[in-house]
Amino acid sequence: MVPEDLQQKQREFRAALARLESRPVYRLLGWAVSGAVLAGQAALMGLSLQRPVGWPAGLLLLAAAWLLADLLGGLVHLIMDHHQRYTGFFGPLTAAFHLHHRTPRYQDQPLWRVYVHESGFKLWLPPFLALGLALADPLGPAGLRLWAWVGLLSSVAEVSHYLCHNSGARWARSLAAAGLLLPRREHARHHREDNVSYAFLNGWSNPLLDILARRGFPGYKQGTDRHFQPDEAEGGSRDAFHP
Repeated sequence: MVPEDLQQKQREFRAALARLESRPVYRLLGWAVSGAVLAGQAALMGLSLQRPVGWPAGLLLLAAAWLLADLLGGLVHLIMDHHQRYTGFFGPLTAAFHLHHRTPRYQDQPLWRVYVHESGFKLWLPPFLALGLALADPLGPAGLRLWAWVGLLSSVAEVSHYLCHNSGARWARSLAAAGLLLPRREHARHHREDNVSYAFLNGWSNPLLDILARRGFPGYKQGTDRHFQPDEAEGGSRDAFHP
């Protein structure tokens, strides 16, 4: 017998998805967030390029940003996988996020469209980019370049995640083998096991994220994964948020 508190969460989850599908404001929000992300990334990178750091330092900063973006995205993923408030304005977005655990393959799309659409789900990224612009002078050229790369690669991470689910292309496997994108086998652990492998840019930060998950979070298999039924994870609800 399903406990009453779990039944209540399942009712809230279904109601949240119904609101997501029926209210145009969520589609408009997706457009707005995507636009803010693209504009912020362009402005921040453009400002950074006006303050050169030199090629050696630039390459080191890019490498550092690849690690930091992987860690930052993984932390957001870790928190959201355990967040279970489905009421209020943002509740439908939380419900839609949780559907990714039951999505073995996404709708095929050009990679540029994945970049734009998935950026529309990253509500934290426009404030992050705006903060980088506000702190441009205190950060200095190196700090600004690092911030700009982290902001850009946070959206590239969504493309990397999409490729894990949808593409077996040789070039994608080669980039994953080089440590630039997320290896499919590494990401598969997140779906097959519990409370592991939250990173989705290249997976380098997973050892640290796994420690944080074990020490501070109970896992999703017996938590938020129980709030939806299989027939609710078959399609369109996630796309309904995107522009």
